[in-house]
Amino acid sequence: MGILTYSELSTQIGDIFVVATDRGICNVIFNRGRFEDFRKGVNGYKINIGGKAKVPANEINLYIKGKLKKFSSNLDISWGTPFQIQVWEKIMDIPYGQVITYKKLAEKLGKPNAARAVGNAVGANPIPIIIPCHRVVASNGIGGYSCGIEIKKMLLELEGTIS
Repeated sequence: MGILTYSELSTQIGDIFVVATDRGICNVIFNRGRFEDFRKGVNGYKINIGGKAKVPANEINLYIKGKLKKFSSNLDISWGTPFQIQVWEKIMDIPYGQVITYKKLAEKLGKPNAARAVGNAVGANPIPIIIPCHRVVASNGIGGYSCGIEIKKMLLELEGTIS
């Protein structure tokens, strides 16, 4: 049986749950209901509070308060497909306070016709905020966000990207 650890945050953008394996952060989950659904779906894992999830939870808290711009926590994205991992790693290159379109991200990956596939990989990001998928926007507007468009707007406002 594997072990996962988690920390819970109550923030101005809602409840956030940070989940870690022994290798690093594997999930950032908004909303208690979504976290409970996650817990039910992790067959074969024991979930304990604390552990490796504490430091990144503190970092997210500092980020939301406007006191942190770059995360230092290790990530465990090993379960993603090779393409998803490639997209998620490229998203981490987007600087704080800047945005990029799905199309431009596809071009940076050397796949200029893969904007839709990039969008799907962005939407599958299990570690929002730390892998800053909120910084990826549509060519004609803000685009979607798996955690809800209002949260995306709040994160972009926090970074001064939109007002």
